[in-house]
Amino acid sequence: MHRRGARRIGVPHAPPTAWQCWLQDHVRPAGQPLVRAHERLVVLAPHPDDEVLACALLMQQHAARGGALHILGATDGEASHGEEGALVQQLQQARCAERREGLARLGLGQVPVTPLHLPDGGVSGAGARLHALLMQFLRPGDVLLTTWRLDGPPDHECCGRVACDVARRLGLRLLQAPVWMWHWAEPGCARIDWPALRSIGAPRQAVEAKAWALQAHRSQLLPRPGGRPPVLDAAIVERAGWAREYFFL
Repeated sequence: MHRRGARRIGVPHAPPTAWQCWLQDHVRPAGQPLVRAHERLVVLAPHPDDEVLACALLMQQHAARGGALHILGATDGEASHGEEGALVQQLQQARCAERREGLARLGLGQVPVTPLHLPDGGVSGAGARLHALLMQFLRPGDVLLTTWRLDGPPDHECCGRVACDVARRLGLRLLQAPVWMWHWAEPGCARIDWPALRSIGAPRQAVEAKAWALQAHRSQLLPRPGGRPPVLDAAIVERAGWAREYFFL
């Protein structure tokens, strides 16, 4: 799981249906909009599908209210298949195109995307560079959103840790989305600060758009060379169809 480019964390410990039942009883909905209409939502996505998995419902909600959005792509996702040479460049190009298609399926095709070109699977080694880029890019009043600092994959966790420090230094609100936590954890897991987790809901149309947007990331959904399974398994695809998204505040 910690080799370069790898994100899979084995078989999920609890099926999506078990999570949904538990979350309904134990996690409170956000009492107010997580991002106000006048605020810019900046999404730091470790890989080109993470903005969909983490916050597609929230992005649609914010855009519908006229809010500004900007996506920072930490990596281009070039190492997800463990390939080398020309195949890496081909995958990089494919994943960037998949990102654009996914955003278009959300009705967010015009949202600006700034690639940071950090090494896929090696964000931890480029943490200082990521920190400097965020400090330069962000401005007062932004809301920063990224993956949770304990999510599992090293790139996800580094984005979360760096975002925590940057948000603290700049006085910005930070939202952290669990993406792979649902795989390695179980409902009620003692390692997780459940009181800090909040949820938002969305209409059926937005939920369907999220699921459709994820299908644009074909390179992550098809079996990989050598008979290896897809990066995104059936459980994470099913979770993308949830009518709620969750964020640590």
